[in-house]
Amino acid sequence: MSAILFQMFNLILVLALLTVPVVITVLLLRHFSRKDKPAIQHEDYLIQKIRELEKRIEELEERL
Repeated sequence: MSAILFQMFNLILVLALLTVPVVITVLLLRHFSRKDKPAIQHEDYLIQKIRELEKRIEELEERL
């Protein structure tokens, strides 16, 4: 009885050890593939904010 239980635990352990790297790889690939598209939007947002700050600086310089 204990031998069957031991074999079942070994089977579960082996399956877990084989699937964990696959799951981590898939999650990492999904994460980095999604990073490319928002980075462009984020970059555009930063450029827009920089332009707004430049405009505000020019207005402040004109006041002085």
